[in-house]
Amino acid sequence: MKKMSYLWVTLLSVTLFLCSINCFAQGHCPPSCNKDEVVFERYYPENDSISKTSVRPPKYNGGVKELKKYLRENIRYPENLQSSKVEATTLVQFTVGTDGSVSEVVVAQPSGYAEFDEEAVRVVESFPNWQAASKNGEIIEMKTQVPIHFKYVTDDNSDE
Repeated sequence: MKKMSYLWVTLLSVTLFLCSINCFAQGHCPPSCNKDEVVFERYYPENDSISKTSVRPPKYNGGVKELKKYLRENIRYPENLQSSKVEATTLVQFTVGTDGSVSEVVVAQPSGYAEFDEEAVRVVESFPNWQAASKNGEIIEMKTQVPIHFKYVTDDNSDE
């Protein structure tokens, strides 16, 4: 039973992660992904029953558009990398608490540049409170991930 529970949590995490990354990258959610909640069905063969679990992942106040705006306004491209104009992405994982606070910030996938990874953690740690996640209508703490892309942009083309 413990393995089934672990597998279910893993599938839930992977599904929410893929949905959130897809939504973040596209700026909106495709029809296959309901950004407000994900419903999972589990079949129990021993008693021929199905249980449904409804999960609403944590959400940045204002949605993806406001999150991107926050990142644009707060990310500082490391000075020692400006001459090389390196481009890279850091995937940051963090926990959104029941009060919406951000904690347990870690680099889930490094960019290959310690400066980018440190800056990504700094920016995520500075996030304002998010809308907390819920499971079957009950507010819960949940881990989530955000990719942070670093691209050197000069002031004359800062529309990105």
